[in-house]
Amino acid sequence: MSSTTPESPLGEPDPIENGLIEPDLIEPDLAEPPVDVLLKVVVGIAVLIGIGLRFAPRSGMWLDEALSSNIAQLPLAEIPSALRRDGHPPLFYVLLHVWTSVGGNSDWWIRAFSGVISVLTLPLMYSAGRRLAQRRGAGPLGAQRTGLIALAVTAVLPFGIRYGAEARMYALVMALSAAGYLLVDALLTARFSGTRRWLSFLGAALIASALLWTHYWSLWLLGAVGLVAIFQAWRASSHEGKVGARLLIGALLLGGLSFVPWLPTLLYQSAHTGTPWGERFGPASVVVLTIVDFAGAKYGIAHLFTYLLVPLLLLAALAVIQKARDSQGRATPGSGEQVVLTGSVQPRIRAELLLILLTMSIGWAAMTASSGTFSSRYASGIYPLFLLTIAAGIAVIRSPRGTALMLAVVVLIGSFGAVGAIGGVRSQTGQIAEKILSSEPSASAQSPSVVIACPDQLGVSLQRELELDPSGGLSSSGGLGSDVIPYPMGGDPRFVDWVDYADRNSATSPAQFLEEVAERIPDNATVYVVESPTYRTFEGQCDALLAALAVERDQTLLLAIDDTGLDESANLWAFTPRN
Repeated sequence: MSSTTPESPLGEPDPIENGLIEPDLIEPDLAEPPVDVLLKVVVGIAVLIGIGLRFAPRSGMWLDEALSSNIAQLPLAEIPSALRRDGHPPLFYVLLHVWTSVGGNSDWWIRAFSGVISVLTLPLMYSAGRRLAQRRGAGPLGAQRTGLIALAVTAVLPFGIRYGAEARMYALVMALSAAGYLLVDALLTARFSGTRRWLSFLGAALIASALLWTHYWSLWLLGAVGLVAIFQAWRASSHEGKVGARLLIGALLLGGLSFVPWLPTLLYQSAHTGTPWGERFGPASVVVLTIVDFAGAKYGIAHLFTYLLVPLLLLAALAVIQKARDSQGRATPGSGEQVVLTGSVQPRIRAELLLILLTMSIGWAAMTASSGTFSSRYASGIYPLFLLTIAAGIAVIRSPRGTALMLAVVVLIGSFGAVGAIGGVRSQTGQIAEKILSSEPSASAQSPSVVIACPDQLGVSLQRELELDPSGGLSSSGGLGSDVIPYPMGGDPRFVDWVDYADRNSATSPAQFLEEVAERIPDNATVYVVESPTYRTFEGQCDALLAALAVERDQTLLLAIDDTGLDESANLWAFTPRN
């Protein structure tokens, strides 16, 4: 695009003149719907709700969050070796390390890092919505109007709020993906020339690198973008389009080259860590699970959200906006507008749907080939694309009042689901820690106490809860302190060593474990066992551990497992010495 490209009154390249919208799909007297006050009010409410929920008080951390926090608090030089045993790349942990070094180690502050990143994603999605409305074949959606809708949808959908309020890397993946969308669009549509084009190239390379250093599923997203870029470089009708596609391919290669130093660790993790905790999914299950979780499925009324979001997606994909026509198909002067559903995917979100399909297909194939599992959070990279499809579906509605009302329904249902996503208890370990501390004998009894977590995954968040207790944990009773002994390795309870996890667990026996930790369990100690029978690769072992401890101690169930769908739940047993 030359520097003399005509501009709109807003100072942006005119979408018709620069070819971002297909002229023959626009009827000359079709105007963009106005941005009315009601729409602005709904968007403002959505943004306020979304920001507030991302920083609202919430329950204690569960395994993944506590593990992220523990790794991030290691010295920077030790983080790569810890992640070699954990199975992730290091960028998020390094950034969180810097964040905690500034503001401390409280649950709220650690989660606020994801909250800040998630809030910064909102203006990116506003810009992405504007770009979509200027897309070739988008129709007269209105750039500002579509941007505002995308902003509101991003603000309140439960999936984004949950991971904007969780100490994991997924909010960062979403932010990087949203920024990458703008840069990819700029290159493939030849939006800029000269210096700004080269800045877009460098930005795309930086985003590609950051995605790779943040989460491994970014490989599949970048692979999908690369396939689209290759096709564009081959089939684009304009020279500028071909150049932009080639620059994008170069940016992806440059981003990949920056990841080469981490490849030995990735290969080691691929061979030795994996996902032994998960089950296998077919392609249909992956699609359904992803859409339902994007809608915040298990959080009350939001389960119904899927039945609204999917039709909106289909509306964005299949609808054509045109003048109302008579029975013979002719537009009449002064006639109104109509939305007609077609049998083919329209250009407005064709690229987004293609990237979603390619990413999920490549990811599923890789998951199947490596006998891995799937979780909807792995799809965080395509989440901004999903949001844009929903925004486009709402923007297709021509009536300003109807658009505002539909968006209000989305905001209302999304907000209810988001409240459940951040307000509910995720782990039972906080309740377990309280029960252990309240059950401790008086200090005068001089009875030591020991806590065993079976499996070790339960020990990470439990250790954090005990350490954060104002009384100082179990040390207040004169026992062994607040350390937890994790089964089966008995090592540092703050971490889980995922290397050859399933094989190691199957080769360990409860009797062997008790023999190895015998010196840490005095004969007169009260042994608290936090156990769950539901964890994969531990089938029957925790039950055998309980039976072995019951040979010489009296067994009491202090707290039963919560089976209401928490991320982390367990039974709490107390084994007291026999007189």
